Amino acid sequence: MRLLKRNLTEFTYTALEGKTEILKDGKRTGRFELSYSEPVPYEGNISTPSGLAQQQLFGIDTRYSHVLLMEGPETDIRIDGLIQWKGKTYEIRAIRPSLNVLSIALMERLPGDV
Repeated sequence: MRLLKRNLTEFTYTALEGKTEILKDGKRTGRFELSYSEPVPYEGNISTPSGLAQQQLFGIDTRYSHVLLMEGPETDIRIDGLIQWKGKTYEIRAIRPSLNVLSIALMERLPGDV
């Protein structure tokens, strides 16, 4: 199965680079700040999930709002990164490669989420 070029949409991916502990007055707080790489542009088909087949693809307990389909199972996208699309930020909940397509479950990240 190949994705149609007209259905592809542009999005950016930022990889998690690391975390640094937040200090207050030189003392450890137990809180961390995450640092991400520069956004890298990609193309894929992002759609709202529907139907039983997609729900079973990622499992019953996985919560996600969109499914991203990309051609080819090989990519640098990892589960700890973030996707930016249409001015919103999405967490990657699950990644399922198949023979020709990579399926990624996305959940919108609300303001204030860490």
